[in-house]
Amino acid sequence: MSDRYTDIQKRAAYDLIDGIMRIQQDTGVYRHLTCGAPASWTRLTVITWPYNLLVAGSHGSFHFERQGDDTLDMLDWLRRVRVDPAHWAGKLTNGRHSVEEYDRDRLEGLIHERVSEAVRDDWAPVGLREAVSELLADDWMDDQQSAMRLVGEFQHGMTYRSECSCGAFEDHRSYTSAVCWGNVFHKQSGDDHKVTVHETGGFTFDDVFDWQISKLDYHFVYQCYALKWAIARYDRMNRYGLGSLAAPKQVTS
Repeated sequence: MSDRYTDIQKRAAYDLIDGIMRIQQDTGVYRHLTCGAPASWTRLTVITWPYNLLVAGSHGSFHFERQGDDTLDMLDWLRRVRVDPAHWAGKLTNGRHSVEEYDRDRLEGLIHERVSEAVRDDWAPVGLREAVSELLADDWMDDQQSAMRLVGEFQHGMTYRSECSCGAFEDHRSYTSAVCWGNVFHKQSGDDHKVTVHETGGFTFDDVFDWQISKLDYHFVYQCYALKWAIARYDRMNRYGLGSLAAPKQVTS
């Protein structure tokens, strides 16, 4: 379990320590459970029906659906598994993406990892760390799309070679210069003078758009732990015959 998940688990446990559960409905797999924690003002609602579960309250609403032989009663499934927000997110009706958010810390970690690899393997251009520090200081790094564009376009210490099919070549520090050499300075006619340009050195970030730079929303993770708490409290109340005490009082005229 990550430190972040541990902290959220502790927060949920603290908020719900004085939680009072009410069983609004308890008919087979049809349930409606509510909870209020006076000290933290935390509210929690759990509703189940075949293959479905809704958890709602102070930290948002999340609807799970899981079709399977063991999920007619969603509580039975959840009782058998540990809290796993990353796995549970895949069971949301709105999809995992609905509870993902940009994780700048993870992006910076991947950037530093690749820079360290270049330095360790002794192919990092001079001044790479300084150039990357300037990149990370850019305010646009706070926005995911802008950050990915900046990282994807980052280049440092690039070198290029213009090479002609006749055997002539020249090295350059810019792509524009390399192209100009072929189009202007080495302009020749005929099939024997075909110029190509290729990179010979420098640093870029590869496969940037394959990087995983998201994390699960705080409130979703919180509700996962709150849900596990609610199931344990519901089971304990039924185990000790307290379910009827938690049922809403019938009003008679």
